[in-house]
Amino acid sequence: MRCPNCDSENNEGAKFCKKCGTPLKEKTISHESMINSMNKNKSSDNTTKYIIVALIIVAIVLAGVFVYIYGFGNNNGSQDTSAPVIENDNKTASVDNSQPAQTTQTPATTSMSILGGSFSTGGGLADKTYASIYVGPEHSGEKVKIQIYYSRDGSTLNNGNMVPKTVDSNGYIEVASADAYKYFPDFAEINLYDNSGNLLDTQSVSLTPEKGTQTF
Repeated sequence: MRCPNCDSENNEGAKFCKKCGTPLKEKTISHESMINSMNKNKSSDNTTKYIIVALIIVAIVLAGVFVYIYGFGNNNGSQDTSAPVIENDNKTASVDNSQPAQTTQTPATTSMSILGGSFSTGGGLADKTYASIYVGPEHSGEKVKIQIYYSRDGSTLNNGNMVPKTVDSNGYIEVASADAYKYFPDFAEINLYDNSGNLLDTQSVSLTPEKGTQTF
């Protein structure tokens, strides 16, 4: 501690100068000086902390690099790096260019039925009874079989033979009954069959027992 009067050096804590006897006053540290000193200490501490954290991070990074190079690097080196072999059988796909077999279907025959017609009877004993059965021109040329029973007062006049016929161009089936000429019939039963003998339609017709043509 120096004397403010003679600038002599005195011991710390002395109250008077040992040379000139001037009273000595202890230096008072101002509040501002204390704050500045504390801030300097804090700044120094923070800098130290930052340096320590940075060193730790660098150490971790270096350790990771070391493990990657000497650990995973060796494992990768042991893997098979040869290029994959691509097999090519050079097989040629066969293409079937053949067209599917075409089947020719025969149109189904329209169902045939008795649509109408007429009966004609002559006036003499030798005259036959004729039947004209209408089935429609769409059946022109088709082969059929027809059977007609004639009767009078409940008595059968003929045997009702099954007769093969062909439908004419106008759609009619013409049938003459050679064994029904003795009496004029008052009733006729018509049975229509296909060429194989399957029944297609049947119809009963009441007639007036006299000569001439009667339609139904």
